[in-house]
Amino acid sequence: MSFPSIPEQQHQLRRVRERYDALGPGDRAVLRRCKTEDDLRLEGAYWRLVGDARELERGIATAVLLFPLAAQRTTERFSFGRYLRTKLKTDHDGTTLRVRRVIEADRDQLAHRLRGLIKLAEAGEGAPGIDWGVLGSDLVFFGDHVRRRWTQDFFAPSFDGPSDHA
Repeated sequence: MSFPSIPEQQHQLRRVRERYDALGPGDRAVLRRCKTEDDLRLEGAYWRLVGDARELERGIATAVLLFPLAAQRTTERFSFGRYLRTKLKTDHDGTTLRVRRVIEADRDQLAHRLRGLIKLAEAGEGAPGIDWGVLGSDLVFFGDHVRRRWTQDFFAPSFDGPSDHA
């Protein structure tokens, strides 16, 4: 089995989100109570979500922890950095510090740091939701390339051209 291309990954991750949205309230509550990826991996509801996307499991686990915080939104050229820039007030030093902490986080801290930032962003004005296919793919490959892209997209002036994600 080969590793899927980025568009295939994004499609698989969106399907995982669709399965999450279709869960009953009991299974959703079980997953919502999980605080870490290890907690998730002990729940049957989680493995039913992952389904055929097991090769992406590392990024999926982080995404599933964050699913309750934002709806699925599919937009052309979604960028997590631009999403944060448009949803958060970047002139506030606390916001910039929070974004920096996410960008500098190691994989073990990532879900915790993203949780606070997404809650803050979703409380802001503008269209709610995240393209979980794009963000999930970023979480699968979280490293220097993703950090650099998030940083550029967050701090760059209002350039909204195509992201170098694909």
